[in-house]
Amino acid sequence: MAVILLGITLAVLDGTIVNLALPGIAVDLKAQPAQSVWVVNAYQVAILALLLPCAALGDLIGYRKVYLAGVAIFTLGSLACVFSRDLHGLTAARALQGVGLAGIMAVNAALVRLIYPRAMLGRGVAFNSMVVATAAVAGPSVAAAILSVARWPWLFVLTFPLGVAVLALGWRALPATHPP
Repeated sequence: MAVILLGITLAVLDGTIVNLALPGIAVDLKAQPAQSVWVVNAYQVAILALLLPCAALGDLIGYRKVYLAGVAIFTLGSLACVFSRDLHGLTAARALQGVGLAGIMAVNAALVRLIYPRAMLGRGVAFNSMVVATAAVAGPSVAAAILSVARWPWLFVLTFPLGVAVLALGWRALPATHPP
């Protein structure tokens, strides 16, 4: 369950921390504010477009595989964000992160269902919901703390090691699921 909670924390934090950095990103990459919004939009569109296909893929090949692939893709996207030097590259890297997070989010509840016995499933869903709410509230503060001492690429430096940790822990701890 710790892996699932860390993964959903990563997803929610990443979604909230970039919003605070958009003005700085626009200035740093010499982009118009209307163009810089695509850094957020590409991420959200990728998640939205792939959430249901990733859930169906989880049913077909196994939730663990989709989750771990999502974490790996997200983590690579984080690394690509760190090294992005123009708006197009950053937007593409954010879309890649969104692809990975679609995999994570699509099978999150299914993995919670596998971990908790039926009688305790409500507890697992409650823990998941609590972590989502806490990460959503913490995101702007985390972003402000990082941006007060460093430039915007450091927001993604934070998500990279967290992604690696979730991937390593998930590889060892997540239950194997077999397609029907």
